[in-house]
Amino acid sequence: MPEQYAEESLGHIMLSEAEYPDKHFRTRTGAPRVAQHDNRGFFSSLLGRAGLGGGLFRTAELPSRSFRSMGTMAAVTLGGDYAGRIEEVTEEIRAIFDRLESEMSAYRPSSVISELSRMAGVAPVRVPEDTYRVLSLGQHFGNLTAGAFNIGASPLAALWGFNGAAVPMTLPSDQSVGELLELSDYSRLVFNDGAAFLPAKGMAVDVGGIAKGYAVDRAYDYCLSAGIRDFLIDFSGNVRAAGRPSRKQGWQIGVRDPFDGSSILGKITLPSRSAVSTSGSYERFVDILGERYSHIIDPRTGYPVTGTASVTVLCPDAVTADALSTAFFVTGLNGAAELLEKVSSVDLLLVPDGYPTHLWLTPGFDKVLSTPTEVRRSLLSCQ
Repeated sequence: MPEQYAEESLGHIMLSEAEYPDKHFRTRTGAPRVAQHDNRGFFSSLLGRAGLGGGLFRTAELPSRSFRSMGTMAAVTLGGDYAGRIEEVTEEIRAIFDRLESEMSAYRPSSVISELSRMAGVAPVRVPEDTYRVLSLGQHFGNLTAGAFNIGASPLAALWGFNGAAVPMTLPSDQSVGELLELSDYSRLVFNDGAAFLPAKGMAVDVGGIAKGYAVDRAYDYCLSAGIRDFLIDFSGNVRAAGRPSRKQGWQIGVRDPFDGSSILGKITLPSRSAVSTSGSYERFVDILGERYSHIIDPRTGYPVTGTASVTVLCPDAVTADALSTAFFVTGLNGAAELLEKVSSVDLLLVPDGYPTHLWLTPGFDKVLSTPTEVRRSLLSCQ
C-alpha cells in the first residue's frame, strides 16, 4: 500500500493558564500501546486557531492566521499590540516560505534541489544563496551528529517506499540496503563557487528535515526587522517565539501525546527568543507485510528507526531544533547523552516507544515543562 500520512495538523497547541484543565491529559490505564500514526503533529499549535488538527483552543484576543506551504500548515500569531499588522505580516511570511519551497522542495521537478539530484554524476548545479546555506547546514549537522542527521539519505527513504516511491511488497534485503548506504553519504556533496555537485549517479538530496526550521528562522528575522516584538511562528511543528503574548504570561504550547493524538502530556512555557521542534514516529509510515515502518530512517544502518516515540528539542534557533530533533530520534535514548555532549544551548525531551510512558528530559527542559504528577519523568545528562 502507498506511503501513508497521518491526519494533518499543526505541530503545537498554544495554551493559556485558563486553557490548561486537567481533562486534556490522558490517564494511562489499560493495555500497553505503541506510538500511533493518527496525528501528524506532536505539538498542538497556536492558540487562536480552533479547527486545525482538532481540539485546538481559541483565544480571540490574539491575532493569528494560518496558511499552507511546503505541503503542510503554517501559522503566525502576534501579541495583541500588533493586531492591526497580522495580515501584512502573514503575507510576508507566506512569501518567504513559498519562495524557499520553490527552491528546495524535492517534490517539485523545477526546484534547485530536484535539479541537483537529477544532475548527480553529471554536472554541478548553481544554487541560490538560501539553498546553498541549507545544504551547507545539512553537512554541518551531519558532521555534528556523526551521520544521524543526513540530507543525503533520500535513496534509502525511497527504498522503503517514502518520498513518492513505490512501497516494496517485501522487506528490502540487507544487500539492497548496503548498496544504497554509499550513495547516501552526505559528505560526498561538493561545493564550489556557488555551485553544488553530487558526484555519483543515484545520489540525491532532500532538505525536508531542515528547510522548515530554516524558513522559520528567516520569518523570525523578518518580524524583528519589521518592528514586531511579540510573536510566535509555527511551521508544521517547528516553532520559534519572541516576546510574550500578554503582560501576564509567556508563550505556552501543549506537548502532544505520541500515543494519543487527542491528548497532551504537558505544557512548555517557551523562553523568549527560543525555538522548539519535534520528530515523531506517528507522522508518516508505510505498511509492509502487515507491519508499520516509520519514515525516519537511520542513515547509519539504512533501516527505519524503532524504539523512540517522539523527541522534542528546545534551543535558540529553529534550524538547529529541526535538525537535532531528527538526530536525537535516530540516536534514541541510548545515544542521547553522547550527542548532548557535542551540542550547546540545547535541551531535550525524549519519549521512548513503550508502556507506561516515561519522559526523559534534560534539566533545562525539566524547568519549562509542566506535567501531571503521575507522569514519570527522569533527567538526562551528558556522560
